[in-house]
Amino acid sequence: MPLRNGDTIWETVTPVLLVNSPVLGPWVETSGVTQALGWLAVAGGTTVVTVEYGTDGSTADADFTPVTIAAGANVPFNLYGRFCRVRITQTASDATKTKLYLCAKA
Repeated sequence: MPLRNGDTIWETVTPVLLVNSPVLGPWVETSGVTQALGWLAVAGGTTVVTVEYGTDGSTADADFTPVTIAAGANVPFNLYGRFCRVRITQTASDATKTKLYLCAKA
């Protein structure tokens, strides 16, 4: 089903623990929109949030460079590939806060 402007691509409010890293969101078909807008708040350890792209909805395509989402409000970024998913990688120590909201933008 195509995304519409404002649809939630993925969200989480659960702190990421080292033992669970990396956390992978589901593959989401990106047809219907060309951009996404993300918001991220983190604390504890080192948290890296990326949006990965794929063409088949099952594996990341190495030809598409993942987009890194920085903490705080973000500007819209282009969605490449037919599918995308979120990857949250936690290092150094457990996160005490991981809040991510990613929505579709036409």
